[in-house]
Amino acid sequence: MLAILGVHACFLPWAIGTMLPWSQVASLAIAAAGFAAALVPRDYYRDGAEPYGLWMMRRLARFPIFWIGGALLIYVALQAINPAWRYTQTATQWWLVKQKDISWLPAGIGAPFARFNAWRQLMIYASAWLSVCSVWVGLTRRRSLRILLGIIVFNSLLLVGLLAIQRISDDHRMPWPLTKWTRNDLTASFVYENHAGAYLGLATFCAIALATWFFEYGRRSFAKSTPAGVFALGALFLTGAVMFTLSRGALLALVVALGVLTGWFLLRRRMQPDAPGGNPAIRRAVLLLLAVFVGIAVMCLNFSAISGKWDQFATQGSREFSVYSRVLARSAAADMLRAHWQRGVGAGGFRYLFPEYVKHYPAIYEGGQMYWEHAHCDWLEIPIELGLVGEMLIVAGAAWWIAWFVRRRAFWNALAAPLLIGCLQTVIHAGFDFPFQCPAILVTWCILIAIAGRWIELEPSGSSRTED
Repeated sequence: MLAILGVHACFLPWAIGTMLPWSQVASLAIAAAGFAAALVPRDYYRDGAEPYGLWMMRRLARFPIFWIGGALLIYVALQAINPAWRYTQTATQWWLVKQKDISWLPAGIGAPFARFNAWRQLMIYASAWLSVCSVWVGLTRRRSLRILLGIIVFNSLLLVGLLAIQRISDDHRMPWPLTKWTRNDLTASFVYENHAGAYLGLATFCAIALATWFFEYGRRSFAKSTPAGVFALGALFLTGAVMFTLSRGALLALVVALGVLTGWFLLRRRMQPDAPGGNPAIRRAVLLLLAVFVGIAVMCLNFSAISGKWDQFATQGSREFSVYSRVLARSAAADMLRAHWQRGVGAGGFRYLFPEYVKHYPAIYEGGQMYWEHAHCDWLEIPIELGLVGEMLIVAGAAWWIAWFVRRRAFWNALAAPLLIGCLQTVIHAGFDFPFQCPAILVTWCILIAIAGRWIELEPSGSSRTED
């Protein structure tokens, strides 16, 4: 079960980052395999006691997200089978043809699977739903949750290595197997630099969560050494990598999240009794490795691209075209939401109907030459696609998770709290970009929420003194 989840976590950024249809099919297949493995009944043994069995279907039936997510998938399927518009194209152009649909059902847009349609969006949502249920039902030990987080961190560090090679060699068409399937330059394995930055930002907080927990565990158990320093160093590498994705939005969201984390850490330390620190030799080794890393980065990497982007933003401000165009696109998306807030336009259908609204903003339309696939604001795009009912289902799921964490005081937990702060970072980023439209980010984000919730449930009182 853990092996399947680990394979899925590694697969997500390397293949899903390219947004290829086959990769989403493969992701759904792996998620389904993990879900099936999670539901297999199992026996557990206690010292000197009779074995006892766990029936996972009973636990799954008591998990509200299982029912809320299932209802959302049914809703998206109804959108897919009830198209209000049909995508039509010739060799040189495309347009939408109005269809006769069932007015009291949610509406969608009939479009080719290869280009993108509601069925592909349904597969992405299903992958996230199955993964969350697999973590919640299938992982029954905290060690398994830590291993899964470690796999995400290790895989992300491999992406950092690839990104460093791209920057040093100035070859953004690698890795070459991926460039056979996309015309875009790559940032690590992602076709969009902001998605690379958002994913590595999530991975940063996975490393921080593990470092924080191992640090806390080492203090309370008087351990001579723990992996806390290694994960802290990994978090520093990942933070630096977010800078080199050249994603200003991801870096701004990360800085805000790190500020929140700093406040949380200081407040938590003030409320705890004094405890012995870690091994000074380990701290010195970590600082030495950090110095070596910084030295190599300064010598080998070109920082002009980073400074150039921020200089442009500082001198032009809101007049910079990337900022100005997103402000206008946000206004057009708000117009679209006012027109379709009840039934929505269908999951994955935003890109097809948006030209009808963005054409009223000539500066970012250019007579149809500038094509917007996304609104650069998930807070608007998701309600536009799913409508009122779909949005209410998402809000219901979010409300359950918030209540779960508040009741169990997750904000003081050494591992869960950093994970939740990292997930909050993505929500902030979604206010001015579209990270949740990247399947790798969406599925990983949902998995981290489930890991945080499962960790809280599995952690007994006084658990900081035990590793399992």
